[in-house]
Amino acid sequence: MYFLVKTLISALIIATVTKLSESQTITAAFLKSLPLTSLLVFFFMKYEGRTDKEIAAMSWDILYLVIPSLILFIVLPLMLNRGHNFYISMATGVFAMSIGYFVTIKVIS
Repeated sequence: MYFLVKTLISALIIATVTKLSESQTITAAFLKSLPLTSLLVFFFMKYEGRTDKEIAAMSWDILYLVIPSLILFIVLPLMLNRGHNFYISMATGVFAMSIGYFVTIKVIS
């Protein structure tokens, strides 16, 4: 039941932001840019009995991994604005981001 509640909360956030993006792109972008997923994870971790030290470690790991995730938000609009196909732009952005994750994980491990 607890897993279902976590899943429904996450799905509700995604559905709300998607719906808002139809008419209020700035509001949707603002909500999506908030670290809602991370905040939920921290609360769920605390509820599940994780220590403050474990939550702090997760927070640091998230911080390090936000950096390579930004690659997608650079590559995707650059390619789309240059007239590239959406799916090729998305695939290229995800590929570049994946390389960024790989490098970052190698560096911090």
